[in-house]
Amino acid sequence: MITSFLVLEITAIATFLWAKKLKLSKLDWLAVGIVTIINVIFIYWWMPVPTLSQLVIPVALETTLVSIWAVITGTSSVLVERVVNGKRSFSLQGINFWPFVIPFIAIGISVSAGVSKALTERPMYHSVQAKHHKEAPLTKDDQPIALSAQAAENMMKKAFSQAPDSSMYELGDLSAQYIKGKPYYVAPVEFNGFVSWFMNRELPGYFVTSATDINDTAHFVKKDMAYSETSWFSHSIARKIYMANPRYQQVGEPILEVDNNGKTYWVQTLLRVRWAGQLLFDNIHVSITSADTGKTKVYKTSDLPKWVDVGVSPEAATLMNRTYGNPYAFNFRHKNQIKPTENGSESGVTPMFNVNGSLSYFDDFTTVRSNADSDKGYSLVDTRTGQLRFYTGKNVGIMDSEGAMKVAKQLHPQNKWHGSNPVIMNVDGTPTWVISMMDNNERFREYAYIKGADQNIIGEGANASDALAAYRNALAGSAQTAAASDAKAKVKKASGKVERVNTNATLDNKQVVVFKLVDDDILYTLDPSQKQTALLMQTGDQVNLKAKSVKGATVANVVSLKNESLK
Repeated sequence: MITSFLVLEITAIATFLWAKKLKLSKLDWLAVGIVTIINVIFIYWWMPVPTLSQLVIPVALETTLVSIWAVITGTSSVLVERVVNGKRSFSLQGINFWPFVIPFIAIGISVSAGVSKALTERPMYHSVQAKHHKEAPLTKDDQPIALSAQAAENMMKKAFSQAPDSSMYELGDLSAQYIKGKPYYVAPVEFNGFVSWFMNRELPGYFVTSATDINDTAHFVKKDMAYSETSWFSHSIARKIYMANPRYQQVGEPILEVDNNGKTYWVQTLLRVRWAGQLLFDNIHVSITSADTGKTKVYKTSDLPKWVDVGVSPEAATLMNRTYGNPYAFNFRHKNQIKPTENGSESGVTPMFNVNGSLSYFDDFTTVRSNADSDKGYSLVDTRTGQLRFYTGKNVGIMDSEGAMKVAKQLHPQNKWHGSNPVIMNVDGTPTWVISMMDNNERFREYAYIKGADQNIIGEGANASDALAAYRNALAGSAQTAAASDAKAKVKKASGKVERVNTNATLDNKQVVVFKLVDDDILYTLDPSQKQTALLMQTGDQVNLKAKSVKGATVANVVSLKNESLK
């Protein structure tokens, strides 16, 4: 902040002294005082990062006005009258135009910064902390499936009357986070304008609802907060953060997080800025501000308190994905160029709650110039560290999120439901799109599991477990049909311990047994009418089997089974 002010102030005073040849009148000193006040207001209100890209335009504008002022009020300028052959002419002499060099230099630097920003992509690309993986980890059955953020926001709006004097406020931005180890959506109550802030000065609290329980309802938590995004002057969160660390660019909206003791904090992502204005992702800092006291502290991501879940904002994650997908400034051949679809619910990304208690932002990538709806992989950005993991392998060539949501939209055309919150799950080794189905009022209706490589294999259910069971039945049915009709289907032997089993699954209105072995990605299906003892199978049983499957299938049809644990 001080650096930005000094740059503007020194260039303005230097221009004054140069233009007036070190002789300032009382009027000039008054002008200097006015310029100083303008500089203070500019720094306080617009909060520029002290880089050339953000300061050269203000410097150019300010020094131009100072130079014009010097021309108009210059004591060294003389109006000369000449009379030649009875004709009079007037001219100004002694005017100093050299100070105009300063704004021209500033404009030149601004143009150079713009050109550099357009031509330079590699430093930003290399600043992304990215790791490439060819195989995605298997999705566990207890993987939490996040409710659509739109559905959570809709519930909060319907419950907004719980807030005191609700007409004075509005619902703030939604964020995903853990509270005492459980996944929630949290949204602050915000001021709806200057008058609202002036009359109240403190926010009354925030709304919270479960991010995974579709039966939960939004409820209001009373918690006075003197500092917020919509507060004014010294109580503005953006201003408090800027005063604590003006060298970094604030990216995205401040996120309200609740610690395990119920205290509220504003968490903001801070990124380093190159001289030309490009954002870098290799040294991410996070500002944490108490919503009650305004006390602000800046951390490196490696030093974040354990209760902080979202050190990296959704907006920063989206910028990271865009940078990772385009490593070259001029890429006419589009070599190695992909683009994120940005179909997520939070600034283009979708929050994913992981089994280990961490949180990630999901987005899938597609080709740059194609309408094929073909996926090129997907990314998961860690919300605490900013590390980007990019997965390809089986995920390349399947439909992208745009295609998956088009399929979902056709499931219930009479109800006009649409898809939301698209994420890819690795279900039993099969890339699978998980879509939240919403009605026109943004109310959640069901989950849809869609096979990434085959839009005809779909499982639907009112909750995630029912949809997963229906999807596995659909997978099993497709494998049985393929095995029965494909002459290339082969019989293979397998043995191992049963990791999971469902003896009550149905397929085409017939009961089937579906099970999975430890360290085996294949999902096995068996008709119990051919082997009734299969109905007694339990987790942990040691089995030997022969199964028929086609090459590349993730589901196999069991033709013989021996349960060594059944005596």
